[in-house]
Amino acid sequence: MQSECDLLVIGSGAAGLSAAVTAAHGGLRVIVAEKDAVLGGTSAWSGGWIWAPGNPVCAAAGTSDSAEAAETYLRAVLGTRFDAARVQAFLTHAPRMVAFFQSQTALAFEPGSQIPDTYGHLPGAGTGGRSVTAAPYDGRALGPLIRLLRRPLRETTFWGLTIQAGPDLRAFMTMTRDLRAFAHVARRMMLHLWDLARHGRAMQLRNGQALIARLIRSAADLGVEFRPNSPAVRLLTEAERVAGAVLATGSGEVTIRARRGVVLASGGFPHDLPQRSLAVPTATGDGRHLAGAVGARQGRTASPGAWCPVSVVRWPDGREAPFPHIIERGKPG
Repeated sequence: MQSECDLLVIGSGAAGLSAAVTAAHGGLRVIVAEKDAVLGGTSAWSGGWIWAPGNPVCAAAGTSDSAEAAETYLRAVLGTRFDAARVQAFLTHAPRMVAFFQSQTALAFEPGSQIPDTYGHLPGAGTGGRSVTAAPYDGRALGPLIRLLRRPLRETTFWGLTIQAGPDLRAFMTMTRDLRAFAHVARRMMLHLWDLARHGRAMQLRNGQALIARLIRSAADLGVEFRPNSPAVRLLTEAERVAGAVLATGSGEVTIRARRGVVLASGGFPHDLPQRSLAVPTATGDGRHLAGAVGARQGRTASPGAWCPVSVVRWPDGREAPFPHIIERGKPG
């Protein structure tokens, strides 16, 4: 079996879906191939925060920042991995990216005005206003597509209910000492229990859940075709260019020819390594293997593995799962 498109995107995390939405907005016919049965990858388990210095959302909220300060911070963080051309490209286009998705798609943002940079002791570190996160989203707006959204980690939620950093988390932390916080938490919990009874899952989507849901909605609105349960097994090359890929499906192999190219957005390769990671189990380095098979070489980059201190949770049914230790107070779970 064979299909054609303008752009084939392999992987359905935030990077893959963002590429799909951008290309489809530009008029291309796009197919997103995902080897899992659901979309979102590790992004759906994440906090959904995007580090984009100088973005218009934080600027509108009153943040004053400069590209020079952000560059100083990146130089200190990256050390010998600092690439001036790439850093400049990032600092130029990250704010434009936020503006595009905010104005042209279903992706809306909230400012991280109180979210400091991770390495606050380094030169150029910001104390807030460089990050944005997806605004909360009602899962009902996805309609039948809600079945394609990866569910959040059981270990970092309350029966699937995610809690967002900022006022939402503050309300949960102070609900026994503040009447307004108690009312906020009580309302969220009652709605959540209703959603569990009626839909079997959380519908108050926040963090990475909201980010991926909004990207799925945006992609679907632009006619992007989703193909879950379709891992890419090899890339097709013609005249020294990648011209598509072969997908393995329940009905056999399917050839997808892509007139304008292929985007490899299949996540990192943490589960090819012995360390524990918060990445989804399907993050086994598929993109790296596919690219290597056609002669690509991996550049100097940090290992994309969702690394952080991880404990192992052992449930009564014998299942084991990771639990992250990311922040000092208000740890997930």
